[in-house]
Amino acid sequence: MTFSSLARRGAALLAFSSLATPSAAQTSFTASVGRALSSFAESATESRQNTAGSVQAEQRAAGGRLRLFYSLDAGSYATEGDWSYALHNAGATWRFGGARPEGKASPTSVFAGGSFSWRSNGSSWSAADYRGVGLFANLQRQMSPSSTFRVGYRFDARDFPDSSQLDQHEHDVFASFLASFPTRTTLIVEAHAGAKDYRGGLVAAGVPGAIVAAPVTPHGGRGQGGMGPAFRPTTTKIERTPGALSGQVTVLGRIAQSLADRTGVTLQYTRRASFGDLPSVLVTTPAVFFEDGIYDDPFASRVHVVRATAKHVRPGGLEVELVGLWMGKDYRGARALDLDGLELLRGELREDRVWRSGAGVSIPLLPKKTGPVGLALDADYWFTRHRSNDLFYNYRSHRLGLGLTVTY
Repeated sequence: MTFSSLARRGAALLAFSSLATPSAAQTSFTASVGRALSSFAESATESRQNTAGSVQAEQRAAGGRLRLFYSLDAGSYATEGDWSYALHNAGATWRFGGARPEGKASPTSVFAGGSFSWRSNGSSWSAADYRGVGLFANLQRQMSPSSTFRVGYRFDARDFPDSSQLDQHEHDVFASFLASFPTRTTLIVEAHAGAKDYRGGLVAAGVPGAIVAAPVTPHGGRGQGGMGPAFRPTTTKIERTPGALSGQVTVLGRIAQSLADRTGVTLQYTRRASFGDLPSVLVTTPAVFFEDGIYDDPFASRVHVVRATAKHVRPGGLEVELVGLWMGKDYRGARALDLDGLELLRGELREDRVWRSGAGVSIPLLPKKTGPVGLALDADYWFTRHRSNDLFYNYRSHRLGLGLTVTY
């Protein structure tokens, strides 16, 4: 996906939005494109280039109450094979409530809306293409000048045209609380409870039995960290019970501390517990692909993550960020495989331990000459150590990337 095609898609959406809303509406637009060189090493060494591009467009109207949005995320992964992808997402949000009679802003706002998503993948995982529709409603309450409470609900229905066993309905409710302190410290606590119904087929979790029959699409070669069949069956007994559900509960805590006017650090901990039924198969994912919420299915594993960041912004707009992350993930129904795609003799479930560290810099280009348009040169480096008893996902990775971002 080239930068020009990304820009054309975003420009077309903005043109449509401007026809449907008053000229006084606020428009924003961001497009970025990047190229990276990734190397993998463990039992084999490989270096490959991959690309990534994104477009985000937003239109606000009706006094800021209506928000129309569109995003495109496209690119490819460096794992051997065609792991390209394009994910479109478009929708609208309406904010209910307004100013009080005395002209002061209401401390309570309600947001409701919907979105449509469409994902298409390269040949290595084209069987997992999907279409999705989502509806959501959130309530936000300003408890005090320094604290905010939010609660909400979201429903998603996803259809996989070539893999009906993955069709799903997902529900999510959440609550979060944000508090700021005079020490320039911000605390966020958030909890989610979710349920998912796999319309195309369910299996009962934790029940030993034969491998569930599932379509298998071989790939042309192993590649490091993620090749194998397009789908990996869960090794549990078939139990298709109408209305049966998989569930998960996630809690998150984040503390952010400002060290100076333009320097801050954050520390975040996330813990997810999942239970209940499982899909009959899981989608094979490429190397350095983590926690997307759909393919790396959160209802199929239990996880805890620690993430730390430090960010500094120079007066001229230059940004520098450092990131460190550790993740432990235990799968509930996926057996660990050897390099031939066969279950290990001991039959243990897959367990992953991931360490990631990275550094990035964003450098403004010609800030005094571009007017309302912003240009930035982005560079980053990521190191990943993925340890797993599943040998497809046991690797080290170095990634060096360079990109350009345009904002309006």
